[in-house]
Amino acid sequence: MALIIIGCDDLTKDYQSNEKYPLAIDNTICEILNEKESNTVITFTPDSLSMIAIYDSLITDTVSFAVLSNSNNWKIPIDSLTYFMVYAPQTADSYYVALNSSSEFGLFSASGEEVMPDQTISSMVNIAGCSDIRVRYTYSSLNGVYLARLVNSNVSSVKMVFMNSNSIPAAGFSVSPVLAAVGDTLTFSESSSSGSYPIVIFSWDFDDGTSSDDSSIVEHVYSDSGSFSPSLTVSDGYLSHSVTQTSLITISGGSEE
Repeated sequence: MALIIIGCDDLTKDYQSNEKYPLAIDNTICEILNEKESNTVITFTPDSLSMIAIYDSLITDTVSFAVLSNSNNWKIPIDSLTYFMVYAPQTADSYYVALNSSSEFGLFSASGEEVMPDQTISSMVNIAGCSDIRVRYTYSSLNGVYLARLVNSNVSSVKMVFMNSNSIPAAGFSVSPVLAAVGDTLTFSESSSSGSYPIVIFSWDFDDGTSSDDSSIVEHVYSDSGSFSPSLTVSDGYLSHSVTQTSLITISGGSEE
């Protein structure tokens, strides 16, 4: 009988080279993890409290929740074990939790019952080609507030992306006129497309140090001459998209009297 011995290096090389189950959303998750800013989550280290007691103690502090977002990732301070709240505000086919460090992660309901993921994928090097994702959990039918438990004794913080499978709105806009003089009134009109949920926020940046959140159609007067690159960010309240039109507007030195 032949005994085949496979070295640890060979096993590790094979495991690391396996890009795990790529999904269309993985590019989005990777971008959020690498290119978006981090918001720090307020965490809680319990002292022999039950899941229900921890949930009840954290549920009132809504500003500390980690919520669905494609505009930022979440930095979670950790000292081996920590708890924090996660809010899933939209109904979706799937929610995804992606972590940049191999960690044990769990979600618990208000009754203390663990919400089991549909899929858990882990990798020593990458998931779906994203070198910074080590673990990805997939959940169906999340809706509401959950207690999250994170276990990792190797790092002082973990970065997390919390996304769902809903379509993201797409920003678009036009300006009239695009050639104007100082003091002229320009009209900005959005031409965006809704995603799975209606657009409720329109944030304009006129590229002159001013902005507006008034509505989908706004008027603006430039007080200086030059070339301007306005932008619009639209959001359904949680998922957002921004577009900038480079050097779209040219303002001359002013009208002759």
